[in-house]
Amino acid sequence: MNFVAAFKDGQLGKNKGPSTGIKDLDLAMLGIPRKSMIGVAAGPKVGKSTFVDFAFVLSPYLLAPPEVEIEWTYFSYEVDRISKEFKFAAYFFLYDYGIESFTYTNGKKYEISANYLMGKLLDEVTLEQIKVSTEHENMLKNIYLRRIIPLFGEYNENGVQIKKGKIDFIEQRENPTGIRNYLINYAKANGKFIYQDYETTDAKGQKVKKQRVIGYKADNSEKYRIIILDTLRKVPPERGFNKKETVDKVLEYQEELRNLCHFTFINIIHLNRSMSDIDRLKYMKDCLYPTGDDIKDTGNLSEACNYLFTMFNANDDKYNLDKHFGMKLTGNNKEVLYPNYRSLHLVESRETFCPRHIRLNMSGNNNNFTKLIERT
Repeated sequence: MNFVAAFKDGQLGKNKGPSTGIKDLDLAMLGIPRKSMIGVAAGPKVGKSTFVDFAFVLSPYLLAPPEVEIEWTYFSYEVDRISKEFKFAAYFFLYDYGIESFTYTNGKKYEISANYLMGKLLDEVTLEQIKVSTEHENMLKNIYLRRIIPLFGEYNENGVQIKKGKIDFIEQRENPTGIRNYLINYAKANGKFIYQDYETTDAKGQKVKKQRVIGYKADNSEKYRIIILDTLRKVPPERGFNKKETVDKVLEYQEELRNLCHFTFINIIHLNRSMSDIDRLKYMKDCLYPTGDDIKDTGNLSEACNYLFTMFNANDDKYNLDKHFGMKLTGNNKEVLYPNYRSLHLVESRETFCPRHIRLNMSGNNNNFTKLIERT
């Protein structure tokens, strides 16, 4: 790649990536771009993993044109593969069949969820298991064959993969060098590194010839490789590193592979607890949202990434907010107007202006996000 080739690719629209399923997000990033590092930071239980699954796996998988090939490496250090498969299945009940909820024999309404599909949902009165209906079981079988196997691959009863899917789902925790080696091996299997000879001087003053990597040529330059790490703080240390040093080493390797192989990295990370600081609440008032300074263990993510997003749950009682960015959160009787409201904030960007603030409605059980429309 050189200057001229990069210009031609840009004019052909090759910098516009697959859709995230969220229009405002696509406008900010031109879809999911190649050669990018994206950070998603939020507090516990806000929905950051659910958001990443929707915007960076499910939406591009479903919305990308047929000729656009996408593969994922998913380092999941919090959720196991089977649980993730059932979470995705709940989403496909909504996407494929338009079914978001159902009314059980006790007359109560329940959302289609991974817990329901896995037999973990109980009747609130009798405490009996709410079993999947025959109709839903037939739908689930179809979803498994048409959606889950193509995405995750097929596994036998011992958990051994017998058929590959588009997602390499990795639960075993690797240290930063282990993650780098895994991705280097993938790159070698799907392309070749380009080397250049050079001369240097050794400790004895003798000239020696060496090689350095100056580029990478993929077998299929049109394919997207999206690497998700959930979460950065769960990466095991190496060489006696502390938490910050470990996270920073992961980011250092990601920068190398982003620039060399044009991989796209999605990093999920937690925030610290300064969001509920009283002085900050008084200062920011209803415009409260997390920034890059709130990220745990590292400031390097803000510096290294192309886009840094934070998520916020303004309905959390500890913030005591009755409105957010001018939008009322409670009605005249103190009822919560938007119980599933999440705000998404682009707080750092090399590519576009920021901050940008996006209002979303999250259906956590269905793994779905939609644009939130303020009531008039």
